[in-house]
Amino acid sequence: MRLLLTAVLARVHLPPSQAMSKLVLLFAALVSTVHSIPIPNGQIGKAEVECGEDTIDVVFLTQEIFEGRVYVVGHANESGCQTRDTGKKTTSITVRKDQCDVKTTRSSNPPGLFVNVKVMLSFHSEFVTKVDRGFEISCFYMEAEKTVTFPLTVSMRSLEPFTELAEMPRCRYEVLEPTTKEPLTVVAVGDKLLHKWTCDSSAPGLWCMTVHSCHVEDGTGTQFVILNDQGCSVDKFLLSNLEYGPGNLMAQKEAHAFKFADRVVVNFQCSVRLDIRDGECPHPVCPELRRRVVRSPHVPAERADDSTENIFAQPSVTDVDVRSQQLDVLDPKLDFGLNTNDLRLRSAIERAAEAVRPDAGRWAHHNQCVPIAILLLPCALCCALVLSMIIMIAILWRSNQRLKDPAAY
Repeated sequence: MRLLLTAVLARVHLPPSQAMSKLVLLFAALVSTVHSIPIPNGQIGKAEVECGEDTIDVVFLTQEIFEGRVYVVGHANESGCQTRDTGKKTTSITVRKDQCDVKTTRSSNPPGLFVNVKVMLSFHSEFVTKVDRGFEISCFYMEAEKTVTFPLTVSMRSLEPFTELAEMPRCRYEVLEPTTKEPLTVVAVGDKLLHKWTCDSSAPGLWCMTVHSCHVEDGTGTQFVILNDQGCSVDKFLLSNLEYGPGNLMAQKEAHAFKFADRVVVNFQCSVRLDIRDGECPHPVCPELRRRVVRSPHVPAERADDSTENIFAQPSVTDVDVRSQQLDVLDPKLDFGLNTNDLRLRSAIERAAEAVRPDAGRWAHHNQCVPIAILLLPCALCCALVLSMIIMIAILWRSNQRLKDPAAY
């Protein structure tokens, strides 16, 4: 610092006092310049969103000529998920509902579909800066009151058309405790689960349902297919082929709880195909899985092989996506060391520990505790017994001394 001051003073050829004042003014000007770095651009007003049948359009107005890009979060380098609409004071992006990991979730109340996508408005062509804005866009598609016309011809004296009207079934996906049939929220790895799909309809005899295209995800975007697009199991150790019934609008299967490594959250989502019944309802005829099929995350399962009967040859009335409640799956050997303030998670860990303690020897020896209240009575009895023995010994010793020397007493 001293060398820097000397160099500055020597270069300006001023007396030390004047040079020092000039240096202070120069430093203040530099500080003012640093704190007044201009912001390159910014957004004006709110984003305009148009929820289309197959796409979501988002338009932004900017303060200056836009020279950046707009992209879907997590897909910045994919051509269909980012745009560079530059050269004017507005920019936009169009996202297809079947691309860029756009999330579609069915809602039962109100009935319809939620479509969610996260978009980033970046004012730099390559990097994320402090003026960039992120948007979580949610479109809700209200389910119309659909009716299905099913003509029936009755052979009587005169042929008269007969029409039966019915609302579209409303479907749900639940993960239940197999015995009590209560919905589960926290389980341990290996616990028995009952996966159950149900569609409610005012005319259940009019419909057939088929569950297909199921996947499990960990809450951060990592997905793994467990039921392919023909409704057949991909990995029997995770979820075997489903059992349909009772009735045409119900399917279920028991399975054991599993989880992703280093994750607690597990979400299940499936598609349910609804068809108008024409005779017996077709159900998937799947080959027996003899080994586990290993697939990479984010990769959809291939179509069933030639031995799988294609029951989707005819177009369906509709396909609906159903999602189960979120499950927190704990590993008794790993997750019991979690330091959490979540009372629900803590109580679940304690219940899971109680469930595994009889089967895990090393857990039983290290974790079995006896309440103090239970030990009070045995301790009191032991103390009374010891005191009684001491008194008895003293009485016997005194009696023995009397017999040896009666004169002393």
